[in-house]
Amino acid sequence: MAKRLRITAIFLILLTIFATACNSGGSPKQSQTNAPAETAASSDANSGKSSGEKVELTFWTWGESDIPGFDQWMQKQIDNYQTKNPNIAIHVVKQNTDTLTGAFQATAATNSGPDIATLWATIPVLTQVWGGYVAPISDYVPADEIKHWVNTSENTYEGKVWAAPIYLIGVPLAYNKDLFKQAGLDPENPPKTWDEFLKACEALKAKGITPIGMGNKDGYAGAWMFSNFGKQNLDSMEDLKQAVIGKMDITDPKYTGWYAKLAELVDKGYFNDDISSLDLNNGWKLFPSGKVAMSWTTDGNFISWLKSMGGDAHIGAMQTPIFGTGKLAESYNATQSSSYFITSWSKHKQEAADFLAYLHSKESISDFYTSTGAFPADDRFDTGLINDKEIQKLFNWDTQGTQVWPENYLPPMVDGNADIAGGQMITSKSGNPQDVVKLWDTVLKQWRSQHPDELENFKNWSK
Repeated sequence: MAKRLRITAIFLILLTIFATACNSGGSPKQSQTNAPAETAASSDANSGKSSGEKVELTFWTWGESDIPGFDQWMQKQIDNYQTKNPNIAIHVVKQNTDTLTGAFQATAATNSGPDIATLWATIPVLTQVWGGYVAPISDYVPADEIKHWVNTSENTYEGKVWAAPIYLIGVPLAYNKDLFKQAGLDPENPPKTWDEFLKACEALKAKGITPIGMGNKDGYAGAWMFSNFGKQNLDSMEDLKQAVIGKMDITDPKYTGWYAKLAELVDKGYFNDDISSLDLNNGWKLFPSGKVAMSWTTDGNFISWLKSMGGDAHIGAMQTPIFGTGKLAESYNATQSSSYFITSWSKHKQEAADFLAYLHSKESISDFYTSTGAFPADDRFDTGLINDKEIQKLFNWDTQGTQVWPENYLPPMVDGNADIAGGQMITSKSGNPQDVVKLWDTVLKQWRSQHPDELENFKNWSK
């Protein structure tokens, strides 16, 4: 995700860069390929062993918005790792959702900053790879370890893996079974098609119940609709890649016709009235408080709500109702979301890689699930720990069949200025679907002309 930064956001970026410089000393950028795949400092991923040299690592983290409890789990892993490796000191700088991409771009422009950083998967990460700011993690972690990491294809380029996944995240549509009953709906058979979904929304509204609760002040709810609705008439992600580079016409309803569906929900009053004045996180608060019947959310939030709302007798999960006819209409949306990578300027690439590999140790991935309820991105995860049918359903959705999150395929400029901005136009009623389609066409043309190097890299990657 990316968005144009406000003045306050720029101030936050400068504060973050200052904090990082104090921790890391601002070492100069090094070549991405100047270190061998294995060195004397190479560690066993499950033991956390490292050399005796005193090393300080600055680590930019983000994940709490996806996974409640993530920050606490991460700090525990850092504490455990430092206990096992007293020569390693890891300094955490937590990142803000709104400034995550901008903060990294600002510090990368100075060829200094954290040793380990975080961005959303695929193009947000690969854009920084193309800029020369990322070292391939597969140069420092053995292949027989990386083979256990899930969804590494999202950050693979020219035969190398550039970032480590930590967790899997899907976006189910949570629904309140008690409110469904009040509206005369079957709580054990939620809608699967778009027509069924509209009928359910109509029945809920007739009972004075707001059907869907979301927040789109920051634009992320609309971006989520791009990933859940926008794929439904595509046969593969190759379709979207061709539209991005201009080989296909983004104004074709195949790509942008779905905005009429989003507008339909808004025009019929099926969203909360204040959707445009609440950000994504505050919009989510409507669901567990019982103020709305449905909400698109993350696995982590759903699992948290499951506990707070009394279990699966009161809350259920469904997939986004289907209206499209493309081969991806029935695909699910799981992704590794935030990805963790080593910066090219880090003086301690191997030690940084050792720590990221430690986050995939048996004790770390087991503790991730027991601490957060969400799923680690590792095929060694003990699925026997799952003891709830709704959570098992989420895990099956995340790990079986075709998985795509189309937003991952958008250049940051396009994501911020077309995807995020376009969704805001619809939910605020400041524009209609035709206006949004024109916006997409304009922004894509601007991106191609203003970022020719990025365009060529995108074309090379898309092959």
